[in-house]
Amino acid sequence: MPFSHTWLPYIYLYGVGGLLFGSGLLITIKSGSLDLKRPGHKMWLAILIFGFIWFMVMHAVWNLAALGILSLKVSAMIWIIFMITSLALVYFRFINKARS
Repeated sequence: MPFSHTWLPYIYLYGVGGLLFGSGLLITIKSGSLDLKRPGHKMWLAILIFGFIWFMVMHAVWNLAALGILSLKVSAMIWIIFMITSLALVYFRFINKARS
C-alpha cells in the first residue's frame, strides 16, 4: 500500500490530534482546573499522556502487522508486553501506594 494510504492518516491523526490534545491540557492547566501541585492531578496528567502514547504505539504496531512488516504473533506479543507493563505501573505506582 502507498504511504498516503497507510502512514499519512496515522501522522495526521496523532500530529493534529496530539496538538489538540496538548492544547487542551495546556488550557486545563492554565485555567487552574488541573492543579499540578496536587498529587491526584499529577497522576491524572501522567495517565492521560501515557494513554495517548500507548494508543499511538499500539496503532503503529497494528499498522505494521496489517502491512505485513510485523507478524501477527510479534504484534500480539508487543501488545501483551505493553498491557503487562501498564498494569504493573498502575499496580506499583497507585494501588501499592494506597496500601501504605
